Amino acid sequence: MVRPNEEPTIIPIPRLPNIKRFSSPFLVLSCDKMRFSLGEDIYSEFGWFIREYPRNYRYHLDHAEFRLNNIYKKYVKAYSYLVEELKKKSNENMFGLGIYNNVETLSIYWDFESFLGAINSALEILARIVGLAYEREVPLSFSKFCKRAPQDGPALILKKANKLWVKRMKQYRDCFVHYTPVDTMLFVHADLYSNGWEIRCKLPINPNVRETLGFRYSRRTELLKYTISTYRHMQSLDKAVGKEILRLFRNKQFPKRTANLFFVGRANRGS
Repeated sequence: MVRPNEEPTIIPIPRLPNIKRFSSPFLVLSCDKMRFSLGEDIYSEFGWFIREYPRNYRYHLDHAEFRLNNIYKKYVKAYSYLVEELKKKSNENMFGLGIYNNVETLSIYWDFESFLGAINSALEILARIVGLAYEREVPLSFSKFCKRAPQDGPALILKKANKLWVKRMKQYRDCFVHYTPVDTMLFVHADLYSNGWEIRCKLPINPNVRETLGFRYSRRTELLKYTISTYRHMQSLDKAVGKEILRLFRNKQFPKRTANLFFVGRANRGS
């Protein structure tokens, strides 16, 4: 509670991670080094694969960065507005203040759902690239790859990430894409805690429930913080995989399959 004539303490919104606009992810740079070292084989099937799939991967990560930036800009705008409102009401006994269900608020959640989809798509392509580290074909899906890929090589990096953060991210993505939004009444909130006012958008801690009435919330889980955390995890995964497959390539251990790399898993049209 704010005492009369006392300036409210506003907790700053989280800072964005370092995003180098229009620069290639680490994995793409690693794949380019492989491709340019192929000499005459640059036009081989593997040469085309290692050119095209990393570009698709970069496309989805650029999309994720775009959505993260959009979310951040809208938080900054909401933060500025709510700070001014809190200053006006500094003599009132309040525990919360919110911007309700306007287009700016809704678009934060729309961008968040798109962010999850972009990260998910990048992970699917990442698994496809890493799959060339194994002689036998492995599943193209990231989740199935983590279940069935051998317990050695770069698959271990993906399996660790899957356990640490990807499973959770996919639960959010599946919930919001296939079942329900976070809520039917959405706010950007300024909530009062013991250390000051925090600007936040709610995010359930149990997305696997897939029903708005069953969602539970915690101060520890907040939309912008979660989005930034997920993006940082993706950056770390990108760097770890890029380093490892480049090391394997230089040791002539990658790729272990160089044929039938395209049109795998294609869906056929029904008659």
